[in-house]
Amino acid sequence: EQEIHRDDVDLVDEIGADASPVDATSDDAPRRASSRGSRRPRRRPTIADSVTARVRGLDAKRAVIMALVIGVVAIALAPPLRNYYQGRSEYNQVVASNEQLRNQETYYQKKVNEQGDPAYKEAQARERLGMVRPGETGLVMMYPGDADKQAAEQAAQKHAANPWYSNLWESVATPPDGR
Repeated sequence: EQEIHRDDVDLVDEIGADASPVDATSDDAPRRASSRGSRRPRRRPTIADSVTARVRGLDAKRAVIMALVIGVVAIALAPPLRNYYQGRSEYNQVVASNEQLRNQETYYQKKVNEQGDPAYKEAQARERLGMVRPGETGLVMMYPGDADKQAAEQAAQKHAANPWYSNLWESVATPPDGR
């Protein structure tokens, strides 16, 4: 709440006395009595009236000084605020980086523990190197048509890499396989 002083009330009364006819017809404006000697009822001053009175009492010299003071304070506070927010940003980046490094550390620790397990080593030797235990028979499954599938895939990749006009010319110039 704002405290209203006696001086403010007097200024508001002076402002109210100088009000235009439009203001005088509004509901919250005081009604003028028909006789000149009677005193009009006072209305309660509002905060807006108090601020208006203070702004009207402010001269240009004080306004310029106030603007300069506010400008100097803003200039003085700008670098520390920028440094603060920049530091917060860097801190958040470091925290995110640390979390990512912790995740990587747990992943690699899990891999190290896994590779120390003899069952894992045996499974990798069987899968990657095709090794078998003594007495076991190793079988390599060869599916028919693997070479044909790879050749067809390579031809499709080559066909896709060619420009459209080259593919068009090949389709016209090369006779179909059935003839």
